[in-house]
Amino acid sequence: MRKFLPIFLIFLFLNSIFFTSFKPVYAQTPNPGIDGKWVGDSEVTFVGKTGARSGEFLDWVLQNYSWLCVKKNTQNQCDNTNNPLIPFWMIIRNIVYALVALFVLLTAFILIITRGQSITVMRFIPRFVFVIVLITLSFSLVQFIYQIGDIIQDFFLRSNGQYITTKDLLYIGFDYESFSGYRKIGPQFEESAFISLLLVRLTAITYYVMTGVLLVRKIILWFFVIISPVFPLLLFYRPIRNTAKIWLGEFFRWLLYAPLFAIFLHGLVIVWRAGIPLPFDFSGVAAGKVIYPTAINILLGGPGQTLGINNSVNLKDTFALYVVALLMLWVVILLPFLLLKIFLDYINTISFENNIALRQFMNRNFSFLNPSRGIPPPPPPPSPSLVQPTGAGRTLPFMARHGTAALPSEINAHIQASVRESAEVLKLANLSVPKLRDVARYEASFLSRETLRKNEVNKFHSTLEKIGNPANVTIPLEREKFSSVREKLIEQKQKGNPLAASILTASQISSVSHAQKTVQIRQQQLTHIRETLNSIVNPATSLEQKEKVIKLKEQLTIEKEKGNALATSILEASDKISKETIGEKKTKIENEVLDLLLHEEKNGNTLASQLVQPKEIVQTSQSLPVINKVQQVSLDDYEEVRKLWTENYQTIEPPRNLSGDQMERREWIKNDIEKINQAINLLTSPDPDRVNQGMEMVANILPFLLIGGFSKSEVIAYLKAKMEAGKSVLSEAQRKEEEEETMISGKKEKVEAPREMSAQVETENVENDQDSKDNNNMKNEEEEKS
Repeated sequence: MRKFLPIFLIFLFLNSIFFTSFKPVYAQTPNPGIDGKWVGDSEVTFVGKTGARSGEFLDWVLQNYSWLCVKKNTQNQCDNTNNPLIPFWMIIRNIVYALVALFVLLTAFILIITRGQSITVMRFIPRFVFVIVLITLSFSLVQFIYQIGDIIQDFFLRSNGQYITTKDLLYIGFDYESFSGYRKIGPQFEESAFISLLLVRLTAITYYVMTGVLLVRKIILWFFVIISPVFPLLLFYRPIRNTAKIWLGEFFRWLLYAPLFAIFLHGLVIVWRAGIPLPFDFSGVAAGKVIYPTAINILLGGPGQTLGINNSVNLKDTFALYVVALLMLWVVILLPFLLLKIFLDYINTISFENNIALRQFMNRNFSFLNPSRGIPPPPPPPSPSLVQPTGAGRTLPFMARHGTAALPSEINAHIQASVRESAEVLKLANLSVPKLRDVARYEASFLSRETLRKNEVNKFHSTLEKIGNPANVTIPLEREKFSSVREKLIEQKQKGNPLAASILTASQISSVSHAQKTVQIRQQQLTHIRETLNSIVNPATSLEQKEKVIKLKEQLTIEKEKGNALATSILEASDKISKETIGEKKTKIENEVLDLLLHEEKNGNTLASQLVQPKEIVQTSQSLPVINKVQQVSLDDYEEVRKLWTENYQTIEPPRNLSGDQMERREWIKNDIEKINQAINLLTSPDPDRVNQGMEMVANILPFLLIGGFSKSEVIAYLKAKMEAGKSVLSEAQRKEEEEETMISGKKEKVEAPREMSAQVETENVENDQDSKDNNNMKNEEEEKS
């Protein structure tokens, strides 16, 4: 309807201007006896009667504003005794009763399948009774709402005790039956006649649009009340309640249009009577001044004008007054739609199920509308042991009851309830509590070159930044939404909610300002460059580090020999730093090298991007909890992590090395296993500094770990599962290589054996040929002797 209405109005406007047949005008010789005289005109008669009909139609619609009126009694009041809508409504109601029976069977099936986890009988019965009552009383409830709207319309459609009519608007006041149109003849009157007829047409169109919208609204409300028994069905289950919200939105759009229209129309009449607040000058009217001559016998005038043969939009001010009044009528028609659209769009952005205040009210008064939360889940099982090298073992069934005492059920239920409330708050920001497998998926996204996977992670970080600092959000609605989310999380944190505390901590990590990030990243990059340049000249004492530095120096030397200017600059800078003793000059050289690397990195130099390395700020002030109070982590989660990383190591394209060449998959996995092993050793260390170093190694997934509430032991078990996946991929690749080598060596042996046999046959053939030659020679010698 919103898209169709403007198109329909434009069509009517163009039709009134371009497709109406005007009387053709031909050039003729002047005739003093005809020019300037009034003659009958069929077109003026047609347009005048159209205007009179539209005005009378609008008066009828405004007087019969009520949503339903079967007939009027002697006191001119509506008598709706034999309402024709009730029989049709009863048919729909009976059909809905049958559908309710199917809903009951479906609910019973859900109860059997879920064993009361999603809904219970004690909660379903009150909801069922509530829906039945709504279905039964739907006609009465909707009729009551309609009557409230009619009362508002009745109040505002009255002015000075009388209903508003076209006499209070742009009045076309002549009798339809007796009206005959006249026009002044002459070329000097043609333009004035055209404009006057156009204004009458536009006025008639305006009145017809008013009546059309009001009548269409009334008909739509009739059908809404007929199908009103269907609406309560949408309250049965959570997945279809969003449809109920859309239904209510459209219902109130058409219901509230007429009251708003009546309010604006009443205000327009009051403004017109007091005078439109624009600087119109009507002094020329009293003086009898005429600029635009009156060319038809339909007199036009704006609000407060006394019409006459010399006062019918004959001046620029009176013409402007009429046009402004016509535009004000159109604003009265369109403005209610615009206001309702803004209001309903705002309502659609509000999630009633995730509104904490509303949910508390509903839980106290209408708890049967919410699904059962079920029995609080038991405390999380202990995480796998840290010393297990090849996965997690399962606890024997008869050992499950022996262990540490569980928390009291009331405290556990309170914690679980607060965690659920925070999870519902997260839905407002389109976030969810990540599982352990989600952490693996996010970490793999950093390695993947697929844009969609990277965008998912970037969106997650962006949302956390908005929660951490809503003031930086530019869109007002989003700023308000994230401010509300942050306030609710702070409120939950003060109540001891672990999930809310984890979310706020993760958002603080992600909400560091851009300037701070730039400074901190550059400091980390300078530190990395300083260590790299020093290590090239003076390799580390650690064998592992020494091998890496020697390998890096060899690669730089090879690149220098190839003419790589960047490698040459790095090697020269390392020599300068080793010989320089003044700290300021060393810092200057390091900054020059870093600027060069950053410039080359922008140009796509892979070697530069590998040497720059730090791209994120490392937060070492955060610590992982001892116990996960947010969610349960089962052994199946670790198995899923291992499977995911097995697939990632087999499918993800390996990164590039310092020289820009593609790394071999085996080399990449070995390096990853070394890093994981180092991170595990650091995290399990009793030294806090070493633990912080371990946190630095998992800094890229730290926000996900904090939101998930994962404990240190669970993070270590996650790293072990990832390491096991890498080892299994390496062992599988090695096994395949051994099988291929065995097959190749077997093929070689089979090929060499026929070659030896053929060589023997060739040797025997040569020997036989030689013997036959010798025998022939001997026979020839004997014959010669004889």
